[in-house]
Amino acid sequence: MNWIRHKSRSVFFKIFLSFLAIILLFGLFYMVIFQLFKNSFQKEIIDTSQRAIHDTTERFTNQFSRLQVLMFDIYNQSNLIGFNNQLRHQAGYDVNYLKAREVMIQMRSDIYNPLFFLEDTLIYFREHNFVLSKSGSSDASYMFNRSYTSPMYPYSFWSSFEGEQESFTLLPAATYRISNDLSEKKLMPYVYRQPDSPYEIIALIDIGKAAQSFFGESDDRAFGILNAKGKLLYALGSLNQDELPSFEAGQQAVLKDGTYYLMETGADGLTYVSAVPYSHVSSQLNRLTGGLLLIFCLSLGVALAASYFFSRRLHKPVKQILTTVLNRANNTPVPETGSITEYDLIQNRIQELFREKEEIRDRMNKHKSVLTSYSYISQLKSINMDISEWEDFLSDDGSFIVVLYHIRFRMNPVYELPLHTDQAVRHMLEHIHLITAERYPGSHTFQIEKNEIVSIFKREEATHLEELLQEIRDVLNEEKELFLVTIAISSQVSDSSEFNQAYHQVKGLTAQAQLLEESQIVTKQRVLPTTVNLSPSQEKGLLDALQAGSEDRCLQIIDQALEAMQRKEAGIAQFRFFADSVSAKIMGYLEMAQIDKNALHSLKQWSSRIAECHCLSDYQGVFRQLIEASCTLIRKKKATGEEPLIAMFMKIIHNQYAEDLSLDYLSAKLNLSSAYLSVYIKEKTGLNFSDHLLGIRMNKAKELLACTDLTVNEISQRVGYLNITSFNRTFKKSAGMTPGAYRRQHVVQTHASSL
Repeated sequence: MNWIRHKSRSVFFKIFLSFLAIILLFGLFYMVIFQLFKNSFQKEIIDTSQRAIHDTTERFTNQFSRLQVLMFDIYNQSNLIGFNNQLRHQAGYDVNYLKAREVMIQMRSDIYNPLFFLEDTLIYFREHNFVLSKSGSSDASYMFNRSYTSPMYPYSFWSSFEGEQESFTLLPAATYRISNDLSEKKLMPYVYRQPDSPYEIIALIDIGKAAQSFFGESDDRAFGILNAKGKLLYALGSLNQDELPSFEAGQQAVLKDGTYYLMETGADGLTYVSAVPYSHVSSQLNRLTGGLLLIFCLSLGVALAASYFFSRRLHKPVKQILTTVLNRANNTPVPETGSITEYDLIQNRIQELFREKEEIRDRMNKHKSVLTSYSYISQLKSINMDISEWEDFLSDDGSFIVVLYHIRFRMNPVYELPLHTDQAVRHMLEHIHLITAERYPGSHTFQIEKNEIVSIFKREEATHLEELLQEIRDVLNEEKELFLVTIAISSQVSDSSEFNQAYHQVKGLTAQAQLLEESQIVTKQRVLPTTVNLSPSQEKGLLDALQAGSEDRCLQIIDQALEAMQRKEAGIAQFRFFADSVSAKIMGYLEMAQIDKNALHSLKQWSSRIAECHCLSDYQGVFRQLIEASCTLIRKKKATGEEPLIAMFMKIIHNQYAEDLSLDYLSAKLNLSSAYLSVYIKEKTGLNFSDHLLGIRMNKAKELLACTDLTVNEISQRVGYLNITSFNRTFKKSAGMTPGAYRRQHVVQTHASSL
């Protein structure tokens, strides 16, 4: 009890208790607000469901009105009326079927309009047993028993269907099997027919898609459409005719067997019903309650943690002050600076008293430490880091010139470096600094990158700068067997803020330097060769030589290209670009030839050594090793009798013949030029690319015509022809007959062989 009484009098306890009182007050307020909100939430859910069925009713009413206008317009088309008159008064060969084609074209534009939610629109000439649809024309029995198959609406139903007195008749939805895409859909027939009319319009509404668009995802709700007689025409979800309650006059919501039924009658005479299980309402309430309870618990936890944290934070500096005053120890740690100014002032004043005591003691010990470390400090001062002078230089006005020394260590020097490369660069830095500082005391030299040294000279002092750089180059050339240095000189820079621009200028000049086996000075931009790639003939020759495994021929082509670049005085960066490009082509061909991955890994190590090449002999040596190893692997692969490029080509066109294949696509995939690939395929197979692709597509089309019931349009798409006219023309040219004639001939031959 004494411990509790003691703690209750502490600053921490009183502050924490104040925070808890505030948290309790806000918690009670939260519970009252939540109870009021929960009572009104259930009514809001029912009202929301009622508004949803009202909106759905309006959308379906407008939709059926639009469909009536559409069907009326189709029924009264002049082309349709003229075509019907020809069917009734002329023989079959005298009928102008172009009028029917115009009718179908107009129908397609309406059917494919997503606003109508139509699967198809059928024009049924009952007297002639003939139907027009979006995909063509056919006899009625085939259309209703094969194209659009439904147990509820077979051909016998439509041949005897009389409809009602009204012109428009909406029939119950049924499941149809559609032969075009081998799918099943829920469709609702909407029929327009005039009394004694020789034809009628049947709109097949994709009622599932329309209901999903107008009513939304069903979840655990249900939706239904009833006609004027109360018959259920369509149901989305678990809604049965027998379960529907009876609604009193003016009543729109009824609770029956744990389900809310909401009803509204549209202007079209149809009744729309939505069924919302009470569990749906209660689940939303439960989710709301659970979510708000979780938020409350989290808020309570955060509030308690924050209360404890801030209470401790306010109490901690008081505790530190007391500890400092009571202990008065020399080794007492300095308290951290807090966020309360008054506490910090007290802490600082107390610490100053202890600090004064320690300073007096330290003064006596410093004399000895200064004497013992004097020689060491002197040595540190002899190291000229040039930092302070460099800052003075940047703050000083006036123009200056930047000189960059770009150092490239040889790949295979005649003898090993006496020092590590980093140490060698530091020695060069010291040497260059001594020479430049002696001639130009106001200059500054420092290392800016791992292999780059920069010197900066005042413009008015650097009158004979090129002579100095010639001397430095001559000194560096004495070690050209070990390293090569490119010295680049910038143009005059008027302000220190432009140093970055000058640095990038000299970096660009070093990239333009010639590939020489000695150090060199670059003072200005020069015109470089425009092309640094293999010519088409050289590329073809290289790939041919690789395929043949002829390393001598490969090296001859690469050496010729490198020597030509040397004669044209190409820049260092251009040589690097050329080497990387050729190496990528070689590695790409080896990957295409399906060389073993372990062997490819060792080759990639040789390819990566291109970054270490700094002269023509370096590039020639690396390419020699890479080519010799590559040709050895290719010769081993050829010993198996495979032709990698042709095998890869055949695999692609046999697997992807139905896609939009082109020679450009294949050449990009095989990392070859289109011209070379075309000539190579013709040379190795005797046929060009288009002949191969045409043969595969036509053979596949013949197979599908003979062995499947797919339409010609479907077959044309499966073999890569989006335009059926183009497919028919190509097939006739290849097989000597149309696809339909080929199929009929195959059927006759099969029937004859079975007799």
